[in-house]
Amino acid sequence: MAALAVVLGVSIVLALSMGSESIELFSDDPRSRLILFTARLPRTILAALVGMALASSGGAFQAILKNPLADPFILGISGGAALGSVLAVGLGLPFFYISTLAFAGSIVAIFSIFFVVGFRGKFRAAELLLTGVVFNAFCFAMILFINAVVTMEEAYQILFLLIGNIEETGLETLAAVAVFVIAGFVALVFMSRRMNALLIGDDEARALGIDTTKLRAAVFFAASLMVGAAVAASGLIGFVGLFVPHAIRLVFGSDQRLLIPASGLAGASFLVLADAGARTVLMNTGYATELPVGVITAIIGAPLFMVLLKRGMSRKYD
Repeated sequence: MAALAVVLGVSIVLALSMGSESIELFSDDPRSRLILFTARLPRTILAALVGMALASSGGAFQAILKNPLADPFILGISGGAALGSVLAVGLGLPFFYISTLAFAGSIVAIFSIFFVVGFRGKFRAAELLLTGVVFNAFCFAMILFINAVVTMEEAYQILFLLIGNIEETGLETLAAVAVFVIAGFVALVFMSRRMNALLIGDDEARALGIDTTKLRAAVFFAASLMVGAAVAASGLIGFVGLFVPHAIRLVFGSDQRLLIPASGLAGASFLVLADAGARTVLMNTGYATELPVGVITAIIGAPLFMVLLKRGMSRKYD
């Protein structure tokens, strides 16, 4: 954990020093300080918060569903948030309302899924997974409908939202995201010991005095609020919640007391560095543009996840 904290610190320093214009981090130059404190530092902190939210919630979802392919975008929360943000774009609302409607969409998704899955006091993993998949399919069908009737400029903006991107943000948005992400992260760490019992089976967990229904519901709410805040601020950034927990699990094992916080720190470092690369790799070329950070995470995460999956399967069958 200490090593991962150091890696996160180094990643933040590297991200702050990278950009289209070179600056000195510890200089009193007014121009350097303006770029650092108004542009790069808030964006880097936002990337760290979003990465922490996606990776730690991915590890939590994989635990309560006992499904290694579960990630923050499979349970419908991201679909609700994406639909809210796309609806705001389709209505021509300012950026503030895009984030607001995205978070509102995630809240609607959370309570809709909980109402269906938690009917009659039940909260089963299989029903949660299937409901999330169906809800996501419905949301993305609505997104495609909205995308078909908006202007080309709005369609391009919707594309960036669906790919996922970290942008310069104000302190109010950053503070709001921090509140939900840190609160959810602390809650998941607090429940991590009891999540270990779910991995050995519901009957065994109940024999240890754990109410599996209430535990799953609590983990679902905490992780979903984190995902909703992250998607509202950055759009749909893929593979962080799937790839990072798998990598941590292969290195440190499946103990949730370590997996959840370690995934959060590793996810924060990964997304900070990915965002730094996204805003610099093409900036000094003939294209002079920024890549959406979701492109970087997919390019890196997809092949690495396949490698990790192959290693995990070889260990299982050797």
